[in-house]
Amino acid sequence: MKKIYIVAAAVLLIGGVYTVSRTEIFAPQIVPHATGEHTYVNERYGISFAYPQSYVITEAERGDGHRGHYVVMLVKQEDAAPRENSEGPVAIVFDIYQNNLDQQTLRGWIEGSGDSNYKLSNDTHIATRVGGVEAIAYHWSGLYEATTTAFLHNDNVVAVSVTYINPEDTQIAVYEDILRSIHLLAPNSPR
Repeated sequence: MKKIYIVAAAVLLIGGVYTVSRTEIFAPQIVPHATGEHTYVNERYGISFAYPQSYVITEAERGDGHRGHYVVMLVKQEDAAPRENSEGPVAIVFDIYQNNLDQQTLRGWIEGSGDSNYKLSNDTHIATRVGGVEAIAYHWSGLYEATTTAFLHNDNVVAVSVTYINPEDTQIAVYEDILRSIHLLAPNSPR
């Protein structure tokens, strides 16, 4: 009987160490630079980008257990404090949707998924490139004005969006700089 407890304890210990070590290996990294920028690196999803140090990043898994949905949100430091009785701040958001099961085309996901917000657009888009891969960009209107640039990478759909109030908002230039700085990496972790 004692052998069973010892074996069970050993299995739990090894499993816990393995889980913790994998979490640490694939934890996103933020690397500060003297230039006033930081570099965000996420090895699990194979993406990195530069962003101004005046922005704060928050991350969360929003999937439902059937499909993964990882969110990386950037907001200006002065807008990062929680708000009461108010909408959230304008932001730059990376939505990373699991696509290895459905294997949707980029256009199929944009036009067919409510998550794309394409139905809130004027039904026009432009072809572009992000990190060396084909992408599609489009404008949409919801609570805020927004532009989304979406692309496929590592069995995921990656939708990078900026929300803003005025077309002159500096947030748009930051979004464009972030898009230009994106590097796509090989994945280091299966789903």
